[in-house]
Amino acid sequence: MLGASRRLVTSAGSSPGLLLRMASGMAGQRYDLVVFGATGYTGQFVVEEVARVAQQEKSQGKVPLSWAIAGRSKSKLQDVLTTAKEETGLNLEDVGVIQANVADQKSLNEMAAKSNVVINCVGPYQLYGEPVVQACLEHGANHVDITGEPQFMEGMQLKYNKAAEQAGVHIISACGYDSIPADMGIRYMMRNFKGQLNYVEMFVHASGGGTKAAIHTGTMESAALVVANQAKIASIRRELFPKPLPKPKYKVSKKRVIHKNDQLGYWGVSFPSDEPVVYRTQRYRHDVLGQRPIQFQQFIRMPSVFHSIMLLMGMAYFGLLSMFSWTRNLLFKYPDILTAGVFKRAGAKREQLKKMTFTVTQVGHGWSEALLEGTDEYSNPPDSSIIIKVKGPDPGYAATSLMMVSSAMTILREKDACTGKGGVMTPGVAFANTGIIERMCERGMSFTVEQPQQPL
Repeated sequence: MLGASRRLVTSAGSSPGLLLRMASGMAGQRYDLVVFGATGYTGQFVVEEVARVAQQEKSQGKVPLSWAIAGRSKSKLQDVLTTAKEETGLNLEDVGVIQANVADQKSLNEMAAKSNVVINCVGPYQLYGEPVVQACLEHGANHVDITGEPQFMEGMQLKYNKAAEQAGVHIISACGYDSIPADMGIRYMMRNFKGQLNYVEMFVHASGGGTKAAIHTGTMESAALVVANQAKIASIRRELFPKPLPKPKYKVSKKRVIHKNDQLGYWGVSFPSDEPVVYRTQRYRHDVLGQRPIQFQQFIRMPSVFHSIMLLMGMAYFGLLSMFSWTRNLLFKYPDILTAGVFKRAGAKREQLKKMTFTVTQVGHGWSEALLEGTDEYSNPPDSSIIIKVKGPDPGYAATSLMMVSSAMTILREKDACTGKGGVMTPGVAFANTGIIERMCERGMSFTVEQPQQPL
């Protein structure tokens, strides 16, 4: 059959790449990876990262990676491959092309049936994510995405965790800058901390000549919908976690909105975007593993109190615009004007992004001696601390695509090491016992111990 299709396509004058794609479809092959939403701004970066990873694996003598891109428009998908070829210098003739649309469940089902792992780049996820998850569950495809939207993540866990377990499918969100550095950073800290952690404080910081680069409006829309749906998120959370975590004996008080960490000398503004993901990881550690949950707070690192106040004013303005439907619609319609160019439909220029880097600094406090049971209480306050750093390229796109593809490759290559047979999970749960950190370091990130464990 393959030979017949080869003769048919060749006689029609089609390219060898198209020949292989048609032959694969006729044979009913499952691609290792499928990038859905490849024509979006983030999708383009993810496609290029998959291409580089495929080439890396090929050069290492591994089994060739089979992959495809998916989206509504075949012509735009071909444009994505053209751009990716120009950016990477790689031959992408053998990459599959699948037409799929979030408004057409049949097309999503067909895409999922051809996929081992779907890398979902279509957002906002609380609007468009669930049909993709449903298709993956029905056809046994694993699913990773980048969203940090609590309504989507926790809603999917509430609705589909049992189904995912039964299907042997991993559904994992927050596989980008939200929230891999936070969740896997804590995991890295745990590896390097002798004893028991009690509390982790995290500061995030972007630097480089591209820090003034505009943010794509897709990120803005997701953030605005999170603000608008706080009541729904709270309702889902109450149903998902009806019992609160036990109050720890050495509970850390919630820090002020503007906070200075004296150990680091950093000023920070409270920005809990990763906290829902870390909380779900800690719930799993407590509820399933019987381990002590780690307390966590997150801040944006700022150079001074003045800069912190200015950021707070900007955040309050954005929150006000996002709260009401009519102002939110205006924001979506005129993002450049209403955000003074902070968010743009065109996103940032590549030249700007290439100058950017990110640093996540985590300070952990805990006890140097572990108790026998996770539920046991310490009689003395924490006595030691550790500092770790996670670094990488521009957080929004280069680093996020690196993390997403590393997550997908971890499921693909280390499925047996991923937690459980399947389920709707956080990265910190799913990848706890895998080599994802080493995989990301191979691709340009770093996880380091900045200050080894020492007495407080």
